[in-house]
Amino acid sequence: MLPQPRRYVYYVTPLQKRTVQAERRQSSDCLLFHVMSKFSNNKPIQQPASELISEQNQPKRILFMAVLLLHILSFSVLTTIRYEGQGLFPIYFSFSTLSDIISSSLFVVSISLLLLAIAKPNRLGRGSATLIAILSGMLLWLYLGIRHTPPEDFTPEAAIVLMLLMFLLLAILITSLQKVNAPFHLVIITLMNTVAISVFYVGLALIYTFFFPTYSNISQVTVFNADAGVIFGAAVWHGSGLGERPSPALRERIDLGHELLTSRAIPRLIVTGGNAPGKLAEAEVARRELLRLGVDSSEIIQETSSHSTLEQVLYIRDELFKKRGWARFVIVSDQYHLARICEMCRFNGLNVIGSPSHINQPFLDLAYYRIRESIALLEYWLLGR
Repeated sequence: MLPQPRRYVYYVTPLQKRTVQAERRQSSDCLLFHVMSKFSNNKPIQQPASELISEQNQPKRILFMAVLLLHILSFSVLTTIRYEGQGLFPIYFSFSTLSDIISSSLFVVSISLLLLAIAKPNRLGRGSATLIAILSGMLLWLYLGIRHTPPEDFTPEAAIVLMLLMFLLLAILITSLQKVNAPFHLVIITLMNTVAISVFYVGLALIYTFFFPTYSNISQVTVFNADAGVIFGAAVWHGSGLGERPSPALRERIDLGHELLTSRAIPRLIVTGGNAPGKLAEAEVARRELLRLGVDSSEIIQETSSHSTLEQVLYIRDELFKKRGWARFVIVSDQYHLARICEMCRFNGLNVIGSPSHINQPFLDLAYYRIRESIALLEYWLLGR
């Protein structure tokens, strides 16, 4: 029989047993900490990048929501300006007029870009976002000021500056959503977009005035069965020992009105236009010229207090349409001027057609007047002035 190995028996007290177990647990915890720290490379747990970016964009998103409310309020104020400036109420807003369509299109484009900015605020830097907010607030402040400014006190230069600010804001929105890193390039592209938007809207008005339908044929005017023809005022010349006399533009309008009246295409003539201090009114000069041509004074009605195209249109609406009940009018003016007059008349509920004068102008003069009238028509579409 092989010898059996010697067995040793160790006896420990309960206190010693608990001490050994505690030492084993501490050793296990130290080993686990060592392994975890080795794999983590001693780096703290980081927040996901998407959540961090979302938190950084939250202030911009809130800012654009505030700008969106500013734009809605601005459109409401601007619509009120366009209607109240003509003695109308905004409740008559309708997409049947070009003025409402053009102004609404600009608003819709701006709102769409703002909604895109709210959805993707990371595309815009803080500087662009702040500039958009400041410019939006400035435009609203200007609109509120214009609302309390009479139309006759609102100069064309002020209207051009205001429209450029509107186009600048739209250009900043468009440019900021593009991927442009260099600040200098951002400024250049913004200015280029502003010019492009301005040219687009002025070009739209120019095309409209160029192709606006007019009626030169006497028989066409006769068929319209108008209640009156309206000669819109133009410049009066002074000096040279010849007294006060019609300018070539006013002379051609008078001659056309006389032709329409003597051919019985219209039953009567209204001559309009105020005067400079100490000078004869445009309407009075036109009336004297018609009398010299043999027109009976009973067939002439004159208006001598207006100083703008809009005031003359409002005279037709308030004095002839509402008080006398005349509903159809033939507008006599230069071809490039007729589109704006007829736009104003139709916006105010008047049934009109335009008959152009036969004035011949040099190409450069004609180009200048067409561009000027296009800007004035755009001003009326957007501002009602």
